[in-house]
Amino acid sequence: MKTITARDANQNFSKVQAEVEQGETVLITKNGKAVAELRPRPDDPREDPVWRAKFEHMMQLMRETPDTGYRVGKITEDDKYGDAPIERAVYARPRDA
Repeated sequence: MKTITARDANQNFSKVQAEVEQGETVLITKNGKAVAELRPRPDDPREDPVWRAKFEHMMQLMRETPDTGYRVGKITEDDKYGDAPIERAVYARPRDA
């Protein structure tokens, strides 16, 4: 991985872009702190190691979470049959008296 300053990246962007196209990962720093990372983007996201790691993490969390359905709390008779009062917005113009 190559590290360059933001100023150098700005002044030599075409060169940096060409390096990334060749497969190089470039870390851009500003005042000594990393602010961006340029890396080649594969056509298929499944080939991207960062995407793959996040996908595997998500799948692991899904395997560890019990499949009990969506939790909405206790459902009352009003919820089932619509007996609860409904507040309706009034969009009609007031009548001229």
